[in-house]
Amino acid sequence: MINKIFTISEYGFIGTDPSLQTSSKFVSACVPLEAYEEFEAFAKTEDGEKVLGFSGTGDRLKAKNYVGIIQTKRGYTLEILPKIYNQQEESLSKSIFLELLRILYKLPNFKQINTAHFHSVNMPILEIFIEMFLDEVSTIIQQGIKNDYIGKNENAYYLKGKLLVSEQIKHNHIHRERFYVNYDEYSSNRPENRLLKSTLKYLVSISSTYSNISRARQYLEHLQMITFSKNIDADFKRCNTRQKGMKHYRSALIWANIFLRKKSFSNFSGESIAFSILYPMERLFESYVEHWLWENEPDVSNVIVTTITDTFVKDAKEKEVAGVKPDYLIVKNNRVSIVADAKWKIIDKDSHFKNSDFYQLFAYKHIYETKHAIDNIELRLYYPKSNFLKEARVYQYFCNSSILIYPLDMCDIVSKPKK
Repeated sequence: MINKIFTISEYGFIGTDPSLQTSSKFVSACVPLEAYEEFEAFAKTEDGEKVLGFSGTGDRLKAKNYVGIIQTKRGYTLEILPKIYNQQEESLSKSIFLELLRILYKLPNFKQINTAHFHSVNMPILEIFIEMFLDEVSTIIQQGIKNDYIGKNENAYYLKGKLLVSEQIKHNHIHRERFYVNYDEYSSNRPENRLLKSTLKYLVSISSTYSNISRARQYLEHLQMITFSKNIDADFKRCNTRQKGMKHYRSALIWANIFLRKKSFSNFSGESIAFSILYPMERLFESYVEHWLWENEPDVSNVIVTTITDTFVKDAKEKEVAGVKPDYLIVKNNRVSIVADAKWKIIDKDSHFKNSDFYQLFAYKHIYETKHAIDNIELRLYYPKSNFLKEARVYQYFCNSSILIYPLDMCDIVSKPKK
């Protein structure tokens, strides 16, 4: 049986030369010519060039900073995993990636992920995604599929609900024995259930494992009285998981959103691509750092993920021309005490630190201590732990100030006991 699933890391290569798999410090893969041609066609599109770039020789493709999956029309799947320092451990990389998604979407049960998923080394990421969704649907079925009062128009033989006068005149001018009415029907055909059923139908078409296909078809039987969604965007807008008794739908609908609307951070497509879920690794790491700060920073009253640029340069006409936007403001005792940035970069030697990263922090300190009248702000840079950067370091600079370089062990996401 021809292998159609290939796994690489960020900045790894794909090509048709078997030597690729040993010629790069990143995990690379040799693929059949037919598969390479499809990935190459994708790389030539406007979307694809953000994910895959051509190497100097032009006979191979190099992954960029996106992680996730790409599935081609012919069924070839490329998995791109985070470039963690022990990158050869595929199961660990998959575990970290899946946990990062849990943190990113703030799923209520991300601390109780079924560890069986992580030991499924041979299971493709897509199938693990599907299995997680099916687990959520199973929970919904066990706890009960929710009904709701749904407005319905009908040309009935007896009067019930509200008579629609204009429709009555239009449709029943001759048929006086009928009534065009609107009434509320207590039904399970609510938008949340339609979206779940549409997702199950879609997953049957893209899954490659018998167990997932079988489960999806079984759950479709449980939803046989429900119609498929005719307008996915409209149904998602109508969803209400805050309604009493609907909390157990939340996780399943997040996965449905990912599958039906390709709701990753970017919706990539192309003539050769059938399905893709891709995330910029920088954003996943930033989300993890925020989570880590809440879990590990003592006395934190708030972690503000900044979205507004704070201006510090204006022209003669007071027009804003430059500014800063730190990743995090850590608040303790109602004052900003720490300003920090997250950098998804493997540091293997001192020269891998960028001067611009430090310059940004200098600007943060100046602005928040002068413009906002805050004293003694601590500055931090968060990086993933590496064989070179194993412990926290303090870098001194002028005015007796310092910057704390803090490495985070990505393996802790899956190795530490969940609280």
